[in-house]
Amino acid sequence: MASAAIDGQPRGAREQDWPPLPQLEHRPLHRAVLGALGPVRGVRLLDVGCGVGLLLRSAECHGALVSGVDAAVELLEIARWALPDADLRVGDVDALPFDNGTFDVVTACTAVPHGDADRTAVLAELARVVRPGGRVAVGGWVHPAGCWAQAFGERLRRLTRREETVDLDPGLVADLSTAGLAVLTTGDVGCPAVYPDLGAAWAGMLGSEQLMLAIRTAGERAVHDAFLASVEAAVAPDGTVRLSKAFRFAVATVPEQGCYTA
Repeated sequence: MASAAIDGQPRGAREQDWPPLPQLEHRPLHRAVLGALGPVRGVRLLDVGCGVGLLLRSAECHGALVSGVDAAVELLEIARWALPDADLRVGDVDALPFDNGTFDVVTACTAVPHGDADRTAVLAELARVVRPGGRVAVGGWVHPAGCWAQAFGERLRRLTRREETVDLDPGLVADLSTAGLAVLTTGDVGCPAVYPDLGAAWAGMLGSEQLMLAIRTAGERAVHDAFLASVEAAVAPDGTVRLSKAFRFAVATVPEQGCYTA
């Protein structure tokens, strides 16, 4: 997970300005992923990119023994307040600070890079910390043609001159297989976000790693202008903003011989 500066300020300084509440819109995703994983009571579960710990709180309520890792110290502090008994560590998705086979389940719903040549290596790293026969759940946001996010993504690519797509491409299933995992199930879930005004919607966007990197490249004013142009049609007469979002996930199992060398 990259560490970014925004308009000359460290990423952490800006993260204190945006509320963790936009993560609440991910709750339908958390329910869907936990449902696809099946019963988790007594299961050792690690959430990679855990943020403020909302998925972990849901899993704990269902009886899971939860741990989390994130690169953002400020978000982990919130998670530690909410989950005082959880093992929460600072770390990156490509070098998890846990031993081989520590967990029964690893979730990384928004932490796996998109369009990255090293994605297979990241998936293998997730599998490394899962016991043989355990499960890995990963996914990403998908943006149907004509939606606000696709328009925003196109504007960001023009600003940053980056070619990768922000959608979860069909190659994820193939990459899971290459990493040595067998896909058990896939699914889509809608996670619409409703904000009281454009300012609140923009504040919610500041929780996105991809947006922070775009701001570092093109400047906050240019990215903000691109955002306003993209969401114009989503603004209601009373000023509220409803942004449609959809998430596609896959649950895979680690082979009985494991994905690491003992």
